[in-house]
Amino acid sequence: MPINIKSIFKINVSSSEPLTEWLNHPNSLTDKLYQIKGDARIQLLSQSWTYTDWWDRYLLQIPDEKVFQREIIMKSHGIPYWYARSIIPKKCYELDPVFFGRLQNESIKNLIFDREKVSRLQCINYPVDQRCLEYYWVKKNLDVTGVLWLRLAEFSFQHKESFYLVEIMLPELETITP
Repeated sequence: MPINIKSIFKINVSSSEPLTEWLNHPNSLTDKLYQIKGDARIQLLSQSWTYTDWWDRYLLQIPDEKVFQREIIMKSHGIPYWYARSIIPKKCYELDPVFFGRLQNESIKNLIFDREKVSRLQCINYPVDQRCLEYYWVKKNLDVTGVLWLRLAEFSFQHKESFYLVEIMLPELETITP
């Protein structure tokens, strides 16, 4: 199901050049962070079935009543660099519960880069601030201010159903230099 980009609240701001490189990186951000910093660790915030909310229904156009949602913060040497939320509609999850069950012990990157079953359909970037719902996903876990940048990717599973990955970049990410 295509992402409803008309539902995105528009903020007139541009991303910095270093941040744009992260937003447009086609491969694993975790691997890139590890290559540069020598450390990349997930802090699992939550992982459970939840009722589909307004954002899921109108922006992602998910008709399912429930989604499997996983929230993490990616850190390197104790410094948080991004917040991520995986959203897997029930219909998609049920295609292969064993595959998605790997999230109990593995990173989503291990699933996304399994080229046999998963392909990226689209990826969009946009800024969020205190007027945006997405901003408060981060705010409830970290003390943030100002504009944050979000990367939203839609993935096709077995060419049948979609699941989504939201990554909200934190300001510290702009300070990383290779």
